[in-house]
Amino acid sequence: MRKELFFRFMFIVPSFMVIRKKLSFFVLAFLCMTVLVAQPTLKIDYSRPGPEIPKSMYGIFFEEINHSGDGALYAELIRNRGFEEHVFISGCEYKAGFVYAPQSPNYITNKLSNWRHPWDIEKLKYTAWKLNKNAGEASYAVVDENRLHPATPHSMRIDIEKTGKEGTVDLVNEGYWGVPVEKGEKYDLRFYVRKSEKYKGGVTARIVSSDDKILAEKKFQIEKEGWQEFTSVLKTSGTDSKASLQLCFDAPGTVWVDYVSLFPKKTFRNRENGLRRDVAQKLADLKPAFIRWPGGCIVEGATIENRVKWKETLGDPMTRRGEWDLWNYRTTMGFGYHEFLQFCEDIEAEAMFVANVGLSCRFRNGDYVDESQLPVYIQDICDAIDYAIGDGTTEWGAKRMKAGHSKPFPLKYVELGNENWGVRYTEIYTKFYNVLKPKYPQIEFISSIGFGDDETRLGEVDMIDPHWYVKSDFFWKNTHLFDNKERGKYKVYVGEYACNQEVGSGNMEAALSEAAFMTGMERNSDLVTMSSYAPLIENSNRRDWCTNMIWVNNEQVIGRSSYYVQQLFSQNRPDTNLKVLSVGEPVQGKVEVIAGYDYQKGETVIKVVNGESEKLDLIFELLATSIRAKGRIITLSAASGKDENSFEIPLLISPQEISYDKFAREFTYNFKPYSLTVLRIKTSL
Repeated sequence: MRKELFFRFMFIVPSFMVIRKKLSFFVLAFLCMTVLVAQPTLKIDYSRPGPEIPKSMYGIFFEEINHSGDGALYAELIRNRGFEEHVFISGCEYKAGFVYAPQSPNYITNKLSNWRHPWDIEKLKYTAWKLNKNAGEASYAVVDENRLHPATPHSMRIDIEKTGKEGTVDLVNEGYWGVPVEKGEKYDLRFYVRKSEKYKGGVTARIVSSDDKILAEKKFQIEKEGWQEFTSVLKTSGTDSKASLQLCFDAPGTVWVDYVSLFPKKTFRNRENGLRRDVAQKLADLKPAFIRWPGGCIVEGATIENRVKWKETLGDPMTRRGEWDLWNYRTTMGFGYHEFLQFCEDIEAEAMFVANVGLSCRFRNGDYVDESQLPVYIQDICDAIDYAIGDGTTEWGAKRMKAGHSKPFPLKYVELGNENWGVRYTEIYTKFYNVLKPKYPQIEFISSIGFGDDETRLGEVDMIDPHWYVKSDFFWKNTHLFDNKERGKYKVYVGEYACNQEVGSGNMEAALSEAAFMTGMERNSDLVTMSSYAPLIENSNRRDWCTNMIWVNNEQVIGRSSYYVQQLFSQNRPDTNLKVLSVGEPVQGKVEVIAGYDYQKGETVIKVVNGESEKLDLIFELLATSIRAKGRIITLSAASGKDENSFEIPLLISPQEISYDKFAREFTYNFKPYSLTVLRIKTSL
């Protein structure tokens, strides 16, 4: 029993003695004993079900941050595959070690921005590449000559004077902290080579282990002087998470290399240009109702020219120019708009596209386009919608069909901007909404504002999108934040939230505070209809954000404690809320309880979050017509609030399910410290 419960009742007993002086000592002693063992009782009321909990409640949000796409979800194994890593940020100019954005008033402050970013051209050019001369005489350089494709103008030129003792000069790619391969698996190789007249040799592609063993190889003849495409399927004879891909040239002369790609044959759903199986499956296991793409701050860009341009993410990956990502690396855009829509379809999630509305990130340059240019941005959104759901009579619907997808994709939501606010944004949103909503009434258009003054400036709006990155105490103190918010004007999508302060890279304390906040969202599902944790994925070799839901390296993918919180809420979403009535002494401390009913399974679903270091005894009274004794209990718990999963112990904190046969109209259950528990009880209304 909790100490505060005991002390509160200690003050009640003397008052009782004054009023009832004639009570015997034994009666008083009995009352004291009763008080000391008092437990909170929670009645689940079925007579007046609360708001329905929509299927859209729990989704995921993907942004290219922490190498979450390139180097994690996107299955490409070669880094800097097109030799474009050093290309300046769009809209910026280079000067003395920095790229500078154009001076422009910031759309929030109206002050001139002087945004710049350090830029080491030579270092960036050779990202992930090196030349093994093998005691020969050779040099290499990234050049803009003999272009393979105008969108990706650079290639690697290798000038070979003399081959060395191995008989070759080798161009080596080290991938994303290694090229991971498994014994017996197959890998799709694709690359382009152009040779000078002098070069009379061939090229051998090899996958080489970190201890220099050849795991797979294929020799090709270079038969012409123009660009020649080479493809092969390589089968590896060993496993190594830090292997490399080598292109070995065996004669003097000059060669140019461009677009070097290596994909595992087995991608998620065996899609071409697909996703890493284990990472994609980890997302699918969340059973997300929707996926938000492509961001996030990268939607806005550091400058307006640096924004995500979805049309440049379509087509042959070789032709995609990519772009510097404001999380400070270049992205291939291999996981592009089409791949995103395809992934949504593959895991039966609805799609949310986030569109730029002519504003760049206010925390970077914050520049914006003139009002006269806004129709271009509106049309770009129309084109994106048509690509996803338009028929063959639309230009971009026809392009989707030509790309091999005749049916519409499951696009349901379009967010207009990301973390944009202020007078300029609300005016832009209204203009965009007034054009787009009548044309696409089936699409829900989301405003990127949160709660605050901007709400009053908006006209008609389907949904708003507040974000929270906070300490754990904030979430515990604000579990009732939505209870008294105005209804009827709009719905709420909590598009980004996480406990990311004073919890290191994340721990159970953070996860349980998020769970507590989620109980408030679910309880207020007539207002809050969608939510997504952020950020989603981190390559453990590159952390741009302190806490992330999923950690990836070349061998493993693991879910943090927050991952399993999200999974439990998503997989145990009831159809409607049930009222939880506290009888007698209220529950104290960091504890939250919600209940709902799953009509399809005929089950009462109770979620209990215990953020305390002590066990918690609760009495439940179910006011249902019939109750089965046997049901299920799923518990996520930790020995300490500081505990977290790791690559060494990936399932330290993970759901444990048991069959339980003591459910009744009234029952008591003991909840573990630092736990999220889901009770599923067969009941009839």
